[in-house]
Amino acid sequence: MSRPYSDTVKTTDELQISPPAGSVPATSIPLPFFDIFWLIVNPIQRVFFYNLPNCNVSKFRQTILPNLTSCLSLALRYFYPFAARLVSPPRPGKPYILCSDGDSVSLTVAETSLDLDQVSTDLPNDAALLHPLLPKLPPAESKPHDGGGGTTASPILAVKITLFPNSGVCIGFEFLHVAADGSAFNHFVKSWASICRSGGKDLSWVEKSPPCLERSLVHDPRNLKDVIMEQVWNFAEAWQDDDESPPRYRHSGKVRATFVIDREDISRLKAMANRAASAFAVASAMIWTNLIKSLDLEEEEEKAGDDVSGGKIDSYVFPADLRGRLDPQLPATYFGNCIGIKIVSVERRDLLGDDGFVVAAKAIAAGIRGLGGALEEAEKWVTGFGEAFKSGKVVTVAGSPRLRVYEQCP
Repeated sequence: MSRPYSDTVKTTDELQISPPAGSVPATSIPLPFFDIFWLIVNPIQRVFFYNLPNCNVSKFRQTILPNLTSCLSLALRYFYPFAARLVSPPRPGKPYILCSDGDSVSLTVAETSLDLDQVSTDLPNDAALLHPLLPKLPPAESKPHDGGGGTTASPILAVKITLFPNSGVCIGFEFLHVAADGSAFNHFVKSWASICRSGGKDLSWVEKSPPCLERSLVHDPRNLKDVIMEQVWNFAEAWQDDDESPPRYRHSGKVRATFVIDREDISRLKAMANRAASAFAVASAMIWTNLIKSLDLEEEEEKAGDDVSGGKIDSYVFPADLRGRLDPQLPATYFGNCIGIKIVSVERRDLLGDDGFVVAAKAIAAGIRGLGGALEEAEKWVTGFGEAFKSGKVVTVAGSPRLRVYEQCP
């Protein structure tokens, strides 16, 4: 499928960036249950914008691009699973990450005629406007398996650096969630940035705070890995049997916008909730109820023949970093996935009612309190998603403002 606005971005280079030679041990990394869950999702995409008003094509190619590429190589020395391959054998074999010396990350370099201020604005934009700024992971390769076929080896990370001449630079990423969650990915990006600031001469920040690659630290006394793996296999088979697989891009006719909620807004929302609720709970309640109210429900109403809200149960799904909630805890620098999934469900008629905001805030606050038993519902993470989509509308949250993605490393 071609991407809209593709003629606004011109590719100038296709590179492969490897960690320094001899720095990566030949090893395979088994996937704990936290990682296995994310096999069911599409690759994660991120874009970062940087203002560089005096950066012309010559300066970019002579100084900035060489620094970015050489420092990416140095960062991959510490975060080498990003350069590795996800090996997926046929059932019942379990997927794992295979690391080898010489592994590399696909890096695309491009220039664009797009306006940086327009693309990065908080105001509504065509949702497809960002697509040409994103890289695309190379296709998986087929590998023999025990004398037969069916095993694939998939690249894990792709990067795209796009120059807005005399305006700035955009760095886009596409990566497999199975390799890293938002916290781990943010650690990688900030490590790369810290190395770039010194031109590759100062590695002190990443050396003081290296990623913890020991996935064996994840305890699994209930054998959640096998439980979730079985559910993922069943999910994948059901998806393959579906006549209409979901398209890679679903943003035709839609817009994307950024909304900023400040402290005063949060205070007003808390007052409306009439209870002690966190900023996340009240902000989420506002988003959830307004999205449900704004949905075009005419088609569903025709099918139902009466009140569309009747019998429908809508869900709000949010992630939580569990590194500090486990016993024993995982280090904050743990590289991989350590996310719990919370599914909060409420009858649609209650969300659409006069007290919908209060009902939503109360339900989300209860869900947050339930994170104390972080893994109690882990067996239902995959099946819970399926049930939620069958029963009504699902709103999902990704990322966290606590990651401070643009904040400079100390």
